[in-house]
Amino acid sequence: MSKLIYYVAVSMDGFIATVDHKLDWLETFTLGEDATPYEDFYRTIGAVIMGAETWRWIMQHAGDHWPYKAIPAFVISHQPLALGAEHNIKQLSGEARQMATQAKEAAQGKNVWLIGGGVTAACFAQAGELDELFVTTIPILLGQGVPLLPVTTACKMTVQSQRLLHSGAAEWVLSLNNRQ
Repeated sequence: MSKLIYYVAVSMDGFIATVDHKLDWLETFTLGEDATPYEDFYRTIGAVIMGAETWRWIMQHAGDHWPYKAIPAFVISHQPLALGAEHNIKQLSGEARQMATQAKEAAQGKNVWLIGGGVTAACFAQAGELDELFVTTIPILLGQGVPLLPVTTACKMTVQSQRLLHSGAAEWVLSLNNRQ
C-alpha cells in the first residue's frame, strides 16, 4: 500500500528554508557516506506532490531540467499555473484526502513523496493523510524561516528509527498516528 512520505531536511530550530526560501545553508553541508542514499529513497517513489511555492522554486533552480520526468507529479494550488505540457505534471486543489488518494493511485503501489513545503505537509498531516516523515536534521540554527510542519493542532508521531550521522546530522523516520 502506498504511503505519503514527507522527505525533507530541516535546521535544528525547525526550518526547511530561509525566510526568502533559500537553501544555501543546506547546499553547503556535506552529509557523508553514512547518510541514507537519496537514490535508495527515490526508488520507492511512484509519484511526487508539492505546493505551488515548491514547484516555483524547483522551476527557478532546475532550469529546463524537470527532475521528476519519469513519474507523475502533482502541484497543489488554488490559482491557475502554467505547468508546461512537456512534463507529467497535474495541478490539484481541494480536500487533502482526495488529493492524497489521487497521488497514491498514480504511484501504482509505490510511495508518494511530499516534497514540500511545510504548509502543504501540514495540510496533509492535519487531515490524517501524511503517513511518514523522513527528516534529516542538519546541525545549523537559522533563527527564522519556513517551518518544517506548521500544524495548528497536535499531531502524534511514533519514532520508527533514528540515526546520528558522522557529519553531525541526524536522520529520523517517524510515523504519524493521526488518522481521522
